[in-house]
Amino acid sequence: MFKETRIDLFTALKTSLDAKNAEEKCTLTQEIWENFQHFKITHDSAILPLSTPTFAHFCQIIPPHKVPQGKYLKNDLNVAHLLHSIAHIEFSAIDLALDCAYRFRNLPLEYYQAWVEVAFQEVNHFRALEKLLHLVGFRYGDFGVHTLLFDSMKSCNILLDRIALVPRGMEAVGLDVNPFLYAKVQASSHPIKEDLLGVLEMILQEEISHVSKGNFWFHYLCEKQNIPKKERAKTYLEILKKYHFSFPKANASFNTQARIQAGFTKEELTLLKDCAFASKNPK
Repeated sequence: MFKETRIDLFTALKTSLDAKNAEEKCTLTQEIWENFQHFKITHDSAILPLSTPTFAHFCQIIPPHKVPQGKYLKNDLNVAHLLHSIAHIEFSAIDLALDCAYRFRNLPLEYYQAWVEVAFQEVNHFRALEKLLHLVGFRYGDFGVHTLLFDSMKSCNILLDRIALVPRGMEAVGLDVNPFLYAKVQASSHPIKEDLLGVLEMILQEEISHVSKGNFWFHYLCEKQNIPKKERAKTYLEILKKYHFSFPKANASFNTQARIQAGFTKEELTLLKDCAFASKNPK
């Protein structure tokens, strides 16, 4: 679709955001990444944020606590629940990255390239999980899903806040949860065990790069806003508190190595561990 004509990047991003099914969104996002250098960039075009997530067209939206998680991986249904819950996070993350590129204007070209690349990698994560889901006899949309990531995307319109909340907040939690999931899958005897472990490893490595991109642009924006380095850890924590950010109670261990690799400072990690919004169930 985007190969035949030189169109505006933001028009292409909006087209992908507005996709009505998963395959269309994945295909369009891949095309945007593959043709990124050919797009025009017109910063004065209208900004029309997504009002309804793509998954609402084919998934039942239910309260987060009712979403099946695949606690015990004893059979295909258990594994499907786990795969579906992870696939939903990765699919939602496509929109988070696309919207981060679409909604915020007048930034360096590298900013847009970074988040389009993130969106493309989230597509790869989703497709890998979707393939495994099909192998156990299910499809994305077979189980209920939550709107937590989409709701955060809609409510966060300030770029510094958005970078702190999403790549350095929600996605960073993915770094913490990944080893927890890896250990759960490692302990199972399901036939797709090795394939799923490979997908989880791929996701971890690429999510580190996503959080690292968030780290770069967080400090870039702090520089632009004259926020001194000694105040940035405090600024970061204040933003998370403003949006009532919380860590999942099922996983209280920070993946310190991955977070430092992604650019977190020891000061930030200390503050995060000491904060009231951290899990109250340490291991």
